[in-house]
Amino acid sequence: MARSFTPSLSVLVPLLFLSLGSALQLGLSVGTMAHSVGQENSPALTNEYQVFVSFSEDTHKNFTCHLFVALDRKGIRVFRSEFIRTELTKAIEKSRIAVVVFSKNYGKSNWCLDELVKIMECKRLFNQRVIPIFYDVSPSEVRKQEGNFAEALLNGPEDKVNSWKVALTYVASLAGSHLNPYRLESEFIEEIVENIWTILNEEESATAPSRRQIDVSARHSEPIISPQNDASSRHNHISEWTPFFFFLNKIPS
Repeated sequence: MARSFTPSLSVLVPLLFLSLGSALQLGLSVGTMAHSVGQENSPALTNEYQVFVSFSEDTHKNFTCHLFVALDRKGIRVFRSEFIRTELTKAIEKSRIAVVVFSKNYGKSNWCLDELVKIMECKRLFNQRVIPIFYDVSPSEVRKQEGNFAEALLNGPEDKVNSWKVALTYVASLAGSHLNPYRLESEFIEEIVENIWTILNEEESATAPSRRQIDVSARHSEPIISPQNDASSRHNHISEWTPFFFFLNKIPS
């Protein structure tokens, strides 16, 4: 009985190991595929606009108007619409870069200050780029809420003043551009547009995979499940288990 049982054992044991190995390989492959699908389906912020400009009415017909023209000429997608609060809020969320044009009357507009708070929220949640522009005001005047900004905050609603102060202080501390009295506005605007253009190109280059990376990935990719009817695959499995068959047949009964 022992001799008749040995050949069966020598066949069943390696087949059992082979089955377990195939099942483990299949489980890992399916798990990897599910993880990849999950990554592809992860929610991401879509940027309908490349730039949103926050400004007050005192620059609408001069500096900001010229800035819009320069951005359009460069082919940069800028949000342009009527002053509808719901549209402005959504546009801020859908913009990659927010440009804040601080001017003497910016702090007097509750609307502008609310925009500023929303911009800071998008920076925190979506890593939105924020570029402050100081037009006819100094960065310290905005950061410390001095001059016109101090007067505006004194008359603001109590439930918003603190958030306005935090937003003003933070944005005025970011890297931006300050127009000095001796510089041409046209040159200043061109510098701002070129800075925005550079940021957009750098981000696009950083996120877009190169063709070489795609080719390398394709060359190293393997099928998730190997074909069951592949004769060469079966031959390789049998060759791997041949020494083990020989070892079991040598076991004394």
